[in-house]
Amino acid sequence: MERRELLKTAALLCGSAATGVLLSTPSLAITNTFQQASANAGHSPNLLNTVQLETLRRICELTIPATDTPSAAQVNCHFFIDAQLSSVFDTQTQHAAVTLLDALDNHAVHQHKQGFSQLNETAQLALLTKLEAASAPFSVIQKDAFKVLKGLIVFGYYTSQPGATKELTYLAVPGRFVGSVKLSKIGSAYSSKAYY
Repeated sequence: MERRELLKTAALLCGSAATGVLLSTPSLAITNTFQQASANAGHSPNLLNTVQLETLRRICELTIPATDTPSAAQVNCHFFIDAQLSSVFDTQTQHAAVTLLDALDNHAVHQHKQGFSQLNETAQLALLTKLEAASAPFSVIQKDAFKVLKGLIVFGYYTSQPGATKELTYLAVPGRFVGSVKLSKIGSAYSSKAYY
Protein backbone atom coordinates (compact mmCIF):
# COMPACT_ATOMS: atom_id res chain seq x y z
CA MET A 1 0.00 0.00 0.00
CA GLU A 2 1.40 3.37 -0.95
CA ARG A 3 1.69 6.17 1.58
CA ARG A 4 -1.00 8.09 -0.33
CA GLU A 5 -3.43 5.17 -0.03
CA LEU A 6 -2.59 4.76 3.67
CA LEU A 7 -3.33 8.45 4.24
CA LYS A 8 -6.64 8.22 2.35
CA THR A 9 -7.73 5.13 4.28
CA ALA A 10 -6.75 6.61 7.63
CA ALA A 11 -8.47 9.90 6.79
CA LEU A 12 -11.69 8.11 5.92
CA LEU A 13 -11.60 6.10 9.12
CA CYS A 14 -10.86 8.81 11.61
CA GLY A 15 -10.91 12.19 9.90
CA SER A 16 -8.05 14.32 8.69
CA ALA A 17 -7.26 15.82 12.11
CA ALA A 18 -6.76 12.43 13.73
CA THR A 19 -4.82 11.16 10.71
CA GLY A 20 -2.20 13.83 11.26
CA VAL A 21 -1.81 12.69 14.85
CA LEU A 22 -1.67 8.99 13.92
CA LEU A 23 1.04 9.48 11.30
CA SER A 24 3.07 11.95 13.36
CA THR A 25 6.58 11.15 14.55
CA PRO A 26 5.54 10.71 18.22
CA SER A 27 2.73 8.33 17.22
CA LEU A 28 4.99 6.20 15.06
CA ALA A 29 7.65 6.21 17.79
CA ILE A 30 5.08 4.98 20.33
CA THR A 31 4.01 2.32 17.81
CA ASN A 32 7.59 1.04 17.53
CA THR A 33 8.12 1.19 21.30
CA PHE A 34 4.85 -0.62 21.94
CA GLN A 35 5.65 -3.36 19.44
CA GLN A 36 9.05 -3.91 21.02
CA ALA A 37 7.46 -4.04 24.48
CA SER A 38 4.82 -6.47 23.16
CA ALA A 39 7.53 -9.01 22.61
CA ASN A 40 7.94 -9.00 26.39
CA ALA A 41 4.52 -10.18 27.55
CA GLY A 42 3.94 -7.68 30.38
CA HIS A 43 1.46 -4.90 29.65
CA SER A 44 0.05 -2.44 32.10
CA PRO A 45 -2.42 0.31 31.21
CA ASN A 46 -1.30 3.93 31.27
CA LEU A 47 -4.61 5.80 31.01
CA LEU A 48 -7.50 3.35 31.27
CA ASN A 49 -8.67 1.44 34.32
CA THR A 50 -9.37 -2.31 34.27
CA VAL A 51 -13.07 -2.01 33.33
CA GLN A 52 -12.40 0.53 30.57
CA LEU A 53 -9.58 -1.61 29.18
CA GLU A 54 -11.80 -4.71 29.12
CA THR A 55 -14.58 -2.74 27.38
CA LEU A 56 -12.03 -1.57 24.81
CA ARG A 57 -10.74 -5.14 24.40
CA ARG A 58 -14.27 -6.31 23.50
CA ILE A 59 -14.66 -3.42 21.03
CA CYS A 60 -11.36 -4.46 19.41
CA GLU A 61 -12.56 -8.07 19.24
CA LEU A 62 -15.83 -7.05 17.58
CA THR A 63 -14.21 -4.57 15.17
CA ILE A 64 -11.61 -7.00 13.79
CA PRO A 65 -12.65 -10.52 14.84
CA ALA A 66 -10.45 -13.59 14.56
CA THR A 67 -10.64 -15.48 11.28
CA ASP A 68 -7.66 -17.37 9.89
CA THR A 69 -5.71 -14.40 11.31
CA PRO A 70 -5.73 -13.16 14.93
CA SER A 71 -8.29 -10.63 16.13
CA ALA A 72 -7.43 -7.06 17.10
CA ALA A 73 -7.76 -8.07 20.76
CA GLN A 74 -5.41 -11.01 20.28
CA VAL A 75 -2.68 -8.67 19.02
CA ASN A 76 -3.29 -6.40 22.05
CA CYS A 77 -4.77 -3.42 20.22
CA HIS A 78 -6.48 -2.36 23.44
CA PHE A 79 -3.09 -1.91 25.14
CA PHE A 80 -1.75 -0.21 22.00
CA ILE A 81 -4.66 2.26 22.05
CA ASP A 82 -4.09 2.96 25.74
CA ALA A 83 -0.43 3.72 25.00
CA GLN A 84 -1.32 5.93 22.02
CA LEU A 85 -3.99 7.85 23.90
CA SER A 86 -1.79 8.48 26.93
CA SER A 87 1.36 9.44 24.98
CA VAL A 88 0.24 11.06 21.74
CA PHE A 89 -3.25 12.52 22.03
CA ASP A 90 -4.32 15.66 23.85
CA THR A 91 -6.24 15.72 27.12
CA GLN A 92 -9.54 16.43 25.37
CA THR A 93 -9.27 13.32 23.17
CA GLN A 94 -8.19 11.22 26.16
CA HIS A 95 -11.18 12.47 28.17
CA ALA A 96 -13.57 11.77 25.27
CA ALA A 97 -12.30 8.18 24.94
CA VAL A 98 -12.48 7.49 28.68
CA THR A 99 -15.96 9.06 28.90
CA LEU A 100 -17.15 6.97 25.95
CA LEU A 101 -15.91 3.70 27.46
CA ASP A 102 -17.56 4.58 30.77
CA ALA A 103 -20.80 5.49 28.98
CA LEU A 104 -20.86 2.17 27.12
CA ASP A 105 -20.44 0.27 30.37
CA ASN A 106 -23.04 2.40 32.18
CA HIS A 107 -25.62 1.98 29.42
CA ALA A 108 -25.01 -1.77 29.43
CA VAL A 109 -25.59 -1.90 33.19
CA HIS A 110 -28.69 0.30 32.88
CA GLN A 111 -30.24 -1.76 30.06
CA HIS A 112 -29.00 -5.28 30.82
CA LYS A 113 -27.88 -5.21 34.48
CA GLN A 114 -24.39 -6.28 33.34
CA GLY A 115 -21.25 -4.46 32.29
CA PHE A 116 -20.46 -4.18 28.58
CA SER A 117 -17.78 -6.89 28.67
CA GLN A 118 -20.18 -9.37 30.34
CA LEU A 119 -22.91 -8.96 27.68
CA ASN A 120 -23.28 -11.45 24.87
CA GLU A 121 -22.00 -10.45 21.46
CA THR A 122 -25.48 -9.61 20.12
CA ALA A 123 -26.15 -7.11 22.94
CA GLN A 124 -22.68 -5.60 22.56
CA LEU A 125 -23.15 -5.14 18.82
CA ALA A 126 -26.59 -3.59 19.41
CA LEU A 127 -25.04 -0.97 21.72
CA LEU A 128 -22.22 -0.26 19.27
CA THR A 129 -24.73 0.07 16.43
CA LYS A 130 -26.64 2.70 18.45
CA LEU A 131 -23.34 4.44 19.15
CA GLU A 132 -22.39 4.37 15.47
CA ALA A 133 -25.73 5.98 14.57
CA ALA A 134 -25.50 8.49 17.46
CA SER A 135 -28.99 7.42 18.49
CA ALA A 136 -30.23 7.52 22.09
CA PRO A 137 -28.63 7.12 24.55
CA PHE A 138 -25.50 8.19 22.65
CA SER A 139 -24.52 11.63 21.36
CA VAL A 140 -22.71 12.87 18.27
CA ILE A 141 -19.70 13.71 20.46
CA GLN A 142 -19.56 10.08 21.61
CA LYS A 143 -19.88 8.92 18.00
CA ASP A 144 -16.87 11.09 17.11
CA ALA A 145 -14.87 9.60 19.99
CA PHE A 146 -15.83 6.13 18.72
CA LYS A 147 -14.54 7.06 15.26
CA VAL A 148 -11.14 7.90 16.78
CA LEU A 149 -11.08 4.57 18.66
CA LYS A 150 -11.95 2.64 15.48
CA GLY A 151 -9.17 4.44 13.62
CA LEU A 152 -6.73 3.48 16.37
CA ILE A 153 -7.91 -0.14 16.24
CA VAL A 154 -7.24 -0.31 12.50
CA PHE A 155 -3.92 1.53 12.85
CA GLY A 156 -2.82 -0.70 15.72
CA TYR A 157 -3.88 -3.90 14.01
CA TYR A 158 -2.25 -3.22 10.66
CA THR A 159 1.00 -2.03 12.24
CA SER A 160 1.21 -5.20 14.34
CA GLN A 161 3.27 -8.07 13.00
CA PRO A 162 0.27 -10.39 12.41
CA GLY A 163 -1.76 -7.59 10.82
CA ALA A 164 1.04 -6.58 8.47
CA THR A 165 2.37 -10.03 7.61
CA LYS A 166 -0.66 -12.34 7.77
CA GLU A 167 -3.65 -10.13 7.02
CA LEU A 168 -1.92 -7.85 4.53
CA THR A 169 0.75 -10.41 3.59
CA TYR A 170 3.47 -7.77 3.53
CA LEU A 171 6.86 -8.85 2.27
CA ALA A 172 9.71 -6.53 3.26
CA VAL A 173 11.69 -7.16 0.06
CA PRO A 174 9.25 -7.32 -2.84
CA GLY A 175 11.85 -7.99 -5.53
CA ARG A 176 10.70 -5.69 -8.31
CA PHE A 177 8.06 -3.04 -8.92
CA VAL A 178 5.00 -4.02 -10.92
CA GLY A 179 2.85 -0.98 -11.56
CA SER A 180 -0.50 -2.64 -12.11
CA VAL A 181 -1.49 -5.93 -10.51
CA LYS A 182 -5.11 -7.00 -10.20
CA LEU A 183 -6.24 -7.48 -6.61
CA SER A 184 -7.97 -10.72 -7.63
CA LYS A 185 -4.58 -12.10 -8.69
CA ILE A 186 -2.77 -11.48 -5.40
CA GLY A 187 -5.72 -11.85 -3.02
CA SER A 188 -4.88 -9.15 -0.50
CA ALA A 189 -3.77 -5.56 -0.34
CA TYR A 190 -0.22 -4.42 0.56
CA SER A 191 1.21 -7.55 -0.94
CA SER A 192 4.12 -8.32 -3.18
CA LYS A 193 3.65 -12.09 -3.30
CA ALA A 194 2.46 -12.03 -6.92
CA TYR A 195 5.82 -10.75 -8.12
CA TYR A 196 7.69 -14.02 -7.59
